[in-house]
Amino acid sequence: MLDFIKYTRFKFREHTGFCVPKGPNFHSAKKYTYRLQGSEVSFRAPTQYHFFRPGSEQLTSSWKEDNLERLNTRDIKSYDDTWASTAIFQRKYAFYGPWFTGEKARASLYIAAISPVNQQHNLNFLHPRAFEAAVAAFLTADYGHMHEDGSPDYLGPIDWEPFKQFPVPAARFKVESECWSNRSTMFCFPISSNRILFFYLSHNQSAAGSFEKRNAAISPKPAEELIDNIINSVTFTPSPELARELAEIRKSCPDLSVSKEFPPLKWPATVDETGLNIVEMNEKQRKALVG
Repeated sequence: MLDFIKYTRFKFREHTGFCVPKGPNFHSAKKYTYRLQGSEVSFRAPTQYHFFRPGSEQLTSSWKEDNLERLNTRDIKSYDDTWASTAIFQRKYAFYGPWFTGEKARASLYIAAISPVNQQHNLNFLHPRAFEAAVAAFLTADYGHMHEDGSPDYLGPIDWEPFKQFPVPAARFKVESECWSNRSTMFCFPISSNRILFFYLSHNQSAAGSFEKRNAAISPKPAEELIDNIINSVTFTPSPELARELAEIRKSCPDLSVSKEFPPLKWPATVDETGLNIVEMNEKQRKALVG
């Protein structure tokens, strides 16, 4: 049976029982290559066309080379606009239930280069510890906010995984919020001393309750497999200039790998005006922010 007949966006009936939705086929995914600050980044991602489906943004940068000199604060909402970015690529995917039960899950891919608005000249993200500190600060600026009761909205990073095979420090991890039904997988690495490339991949299901209850109703496996395939397809080839800089760093830091473990950050918290220093909040500060 052809999948495009069995799995469709049209919904004429309710699905009963456990559902394993069908999404895009990664085997037909196109390879995309960009030169960022002279280095080459490649990855594979499928394209899925959504007729008459709202919120189906598909962004493929028309340019193939960019020195990333100009970033802006419009693409991401960091604390006090302390971080800037430029969007490079975006896809949104739908996962459909069988026999006219409609859309059951969604996944998205967003790729951006990021940097603090106020760049510190003495900080080099190619060093593993500086890279980790920058990732922690950026996550706090983006996800460190709280509920009205003062509890954190999000938990992260969790499931921290170093990528030792990469030519620069690299890590994969998750940030989750059960109350916002949000599960994001992130993969990031520095592409220069002052720019980090972030792959954001999120997914959710059309079901209520905790993550456990949603997984019991609609399988997260198809979306998770798509996310794994995209991340595993990423390659990075440093420019000759960056390769020389990395060789110089290895003289004092032979192993460029990130830490094996990275516990979740203490949120709620904020960052200072540099965007790089995390500021924890005491009980009084929390109450002041929520009124």
